[in-house]
Amino acid sequence: MSKEEVLSYFYTNSSEYGVKRTLVILLCGLAVGMIIYLTYYISSEKIAYNRKFNWSLVIMHLITVIVMMMISSNIAVSLGMVGALSIVRFRTAVKDSRDTMFIFWAMAEGLCVSSQNWRLTFTSVLFIAVVLIASSKVPGIRNRYLLIVNGAGESIDRKLFEEKLKPYIVSFRVRTANKEADREEMICEVRTKGELDLDVLDELLSVPGIQSVNWVVESGETVG
Repeated sequence: MSKEEVLSYFYTNSSEYGVKRTLVILLCGLAVGMIIYLTYYISSEKIAYNRKFNWSLVIMHLITVIVMMMISSNIAVSLGMVGALSIVRFRTAVKDSRDTMFIFWAMAEGLCVSSQNWRLTFTSVLFIAVVLIASSKVPGIRNRYLLIVNGAGESIDRKLFEEKLKPYIVSFRVRTANKEADREEMICEVRTKGELDLDVLDELLSVPGIQSVNWVVESGETVG
């Protein structure tokens, strides 16, 4: 084949997207994107929820659909897009691995929508959404605390401290203990029968030698 025949083959063996067909594909892509949006919203911790990032998932999903439609509509354009996209570098650090997972999910669903494989698209997006929402509702580490006990002046009566704490706990372990001439500190890992309240702290503060008591909830991922 001559050069002209090869170029002619690239331009003539391409699919065309009309306005109606394009809108249908984009609307289906938007529906899939909203499923991703709702999944991220429901499964995320509301304190750490990032609304802008959530909407960026939807837009990135639609952009993926558009890029794949452009590549599949014209072979010559697809070669140019490969070269153009190869020089793009994104250096924004994604701190949460969970956000990276949603980015790849949005891109994968964009590829499914652009291929117009509707069964695969909606089956996969609904299945993954159910799995993510269900996994976010599975109880993790519950009723596990770090107790930080500080004493000053006299030594802490550890026996009385454990007796005061015993009615509320299932397990008890001292993880760190520091002692100086006029100061003492203990960090204890405890698993309680229920959630601790301020009455427990009041009882512990009545133990001779204890000046302050703090508790920190263990979430299983970060402490705090």
